[in-house]
Formats: sequence, structure tokens, C-alpha cells
Amino acid sequence: MSVIVRKYPGKKAQEIYEAVDGVMERLTVKMGLNYEKDPGTRAGTVSKMGICGRYLAKEGEVTVDLHFPMLLPGPMKRRVQENIERRLDALFV
Repeated sequence: MSVIVRKYPGKKAQEIYEAVDGVMERLTVKMGLNYEKDPGTRAGTVSKMGICGRYLAKEGEVTVDLHFPMLLPGPMKRRVQENIERRLDALFV
């Protein structure tokens, strides 16, 4: 399990949720991911082949919890995590 936290000072939870949701919508189409979102709690879940990621937008930050299957090689886990971190870093640029 990995936890990624990114802070966006001055950004409201709804702004962060909408930005992350837009990124996830594009990724699901591009990569064939399963995506479930919950606008009421400003959260969402993305999954594919045993990899599961859940995000939660709060005032000024977003938290992403990643769960990987035991048999997934370390380099692949790092690639997934780094890809998510890059997208979060560019969220409001």
C-alpha cells in the first residue's frame, strides 16, 4: 500500500475534486480502467487487474491510497505511483 498526499494551498475541496475527476475520466478511457466516483464525498476509486486506487479531495489537498496485488513486480508499482504523482504535481499548473 502506498499513500500519496499533495497539498494545494488556497484551493477548495470541490476545485481539487473536479480537477482530479477530469484526470481520472481521461485515464479511464485511455487505459480501460474501472472508475467509480462519489461527488457527494469528493472521492473516487480506480481499479484494474488487482490494482486499486482511491482518492479523497479535502480543503487544500488530495490523498491517494494505492493497493497493489502481492505478485506485482516492484518496478511496475513504482511506475504506476510515479505516473500518478506526475499528474497530481501538474494538476493546477
